[in-house]
Amino acid sequence: MSAPAMTREGYARLPEDLLRDLLQGVPEVVQRVQQLLGSAMDRKVQLRDALERLDLIQTHGTAARSTVCGVDGGFAVERTAAVDFVMCVAVGVEGLSDTTTIWDGNQYEWWSQVGPHDIEAERLARGIMVAQELAILADAPHEQRILDGSHLTPVIQINSALSTISEQVGDRARKVWAELDTIGDLARMASDPAVVAMPKYDSSRVITDRLAAYIGEDVPGDDKLLLGLLLNAGELVKPQPVPEDPWCKLHFAARKKQDQALAEALQEAIKPLTERSLNFTYYKPDESSPAFRLELKQDLDDLRINAICSTLQSQMTGPFVREPYPQYLADAMAKSVGLGLSVLQSAAQLGVSGLGRPDIAELLIHSYRTEGV
Repeated sequence: MSAPAMTREGYARLPEDLLRDLLQGVPEVVQRVQQLLGSAMDRKVQLRDALERLDLIQTHGTAARSTVCGVDGGFAVERTAAVDFVMCVAVGVEGLSDTTTIWDGNQYEWWSQVGPHDIEAERLARGIMVAQELAILADAPHEQRILDGSHLTPVIQINSALSTISEQVGDRARKVWAELDTIGDLARMASDPAVVAMPKYDSSRVITDRLAAYIGEDVPGDDKLLLGLLLNAGELVKPQPVPEDPWCKLHFAARKKQDQALAEALQEAIKPLTERSLNFTYYKPDESSPAFRLELKQDLDDLRINAICSTLQSQMTGPFVREPYPQYLADAMAKSVGLGLSVLQSAAQLGVSGLGRPDIAELLIHSYRTEGV
């Protein structure tokens, strides 16, 4: 990284000098991208042949479409000059279908709080957000339920909130988890064959490393990238057991003695995950789509897998929506949490002003927001 150019006045011309230095680094970036992506594309025929010789590919059969929904969540933390506003939401969206499935349970969950500044407020938001997602998954009446993310995600986020050093975060999280029956919902997520996890981001190299070992050469990239190049429309990798790492290491760590029983109950709930009763595959619905990573329960037979693939294929609405429709729409709705928090903040400002305390309302204006999904 080069030092910023200095002018006769003794300081850099910003942003001109910064942008110039950034653009000077573009050739190096281009070279790196070419190394990462070009290698796999140049060896596409060889790698496809290796996939076939390793007997890793199957084509799914045509099956009747199942009812399907997508579930996703979002959170926002608004750190004002005086207090923190925290909001979490989770939503369920039904997939495209000729009929409507009656949703008897909750189709959405929301939670908010205002409290003193807490550096670990984001842990609380994430821990409650995934608990809300699990609650909607458990209530959904659909034959297939898409969890936006991996089966790992709720475990990681709940454990983060459980192991917080903040008394306030721990107390509020435990209260919400009890109200939502998060232990039961987590157990259902870990064992219910109706739940299919579909992480958007995936850095796994399990299949890539097998191909590299077979051809005796290094293969850059990851499974999602590589299989998006190698699979044809309607093909999937034959379901494979998830690897020992990190699945066998999943755990809940109680920082406080009073949380030990809760941690043990949560650990029991994810026993199917730590025992690796889970398969993964990559499926490419059509030529214009990427390869999607699917995490499936191990006891699914070919008929059930055909139904899952046929249903997902029916939810691809075009080349510009690069994920199944209900997953895409649930994600879009969950991202609106920031708008909801802005409304809450504005309502609080007006309410405090209406009480004759404009001096307090002024403290709620300046803020620093964190959002996530």
